[in-house]
Amino acid sequence: MKILITGGCSFSECKSPWIKTWPLHLAAELPDYQHISTGLSSQGNGLISRQVIYQVTESLKQTTADNILVGIMWSGPDRHDFFVDQYSTFFNSKEWNSKPVRFVKDSGGAWGICNYQWNNQISNAYYKQFHTYFGSLIYTLEHILRTQWFLKSQGVKYFMTTYTGEVLPDNAVPIHYDMQHLYNLIDHSVFLPVIGEYEWCRDYSGLDFPVPGDNHPSTEQHKLFVEQVIIPYCKERNLI
Repeated sequence: MKILITGGCSFSECKSPWIKTWPLHLAAELPDYQHISTGLSSQGNGLISRQVIYQVTESLKQTTADNILVGIMWSGPDRHDFFVDQYSTFFNSKEWNSKPVRFVKDSGGAWGICNYQWNNQISNAYYKQFHTYFGSLIYTLEHILRTQWFLKSQGVKYFMTTYTGEVLPDNAVPIHYDMQHLYNLIDHSVFLPVIGEYEWCRDYSGLDFPVPGDNHPSTEQHKLFVEQVIIPYCKERNLI
């Protein structure tokens, strides 16, 4: 059995009735693979990492590492997540405007998501009291490293990319010493040769975005991204 596992935020979610994102187009190019999507709108890099690691762990119970391909599109560093043990009591708050995330079988808890654009008590508290720009970048680098080290330790084939260039802003890395060592540890060779999917679609797809002022690609842009970037990269690297 061959398995394709994809992860990311709304750029990688596979539930929209209007937009077919890149994981769906990639799965169509790989009909021999069973596709497991962990993409979820608004989730940050902590949840992206945790969901992928869990699904790979479960998939390794069904098949061997050489039959698994993982594709991850990292999201905005300014998104935060947290775990609570008592799912039902915490998420009854009327102020909560995001569904709790549960992906581990039989888990009694759940993951919550904070977003700096949301006006609710939890997000307001986190971004006022705990959030810093460089701190969020450090967390993202740690999430990427943890995922890379795990996939390499299991011998699983994978590639990574970003939804926009803000995920790994190279201009910020050299000026903050708390981040430099983490950035240098990342295997950059596993990243697609683009700044981000948004920038590639803007500069090379030749198509307009479906909603003016919104950076979410159209179905056609996602398809071109797969055909012209992901598939050639995977073939070149003998991932497929």
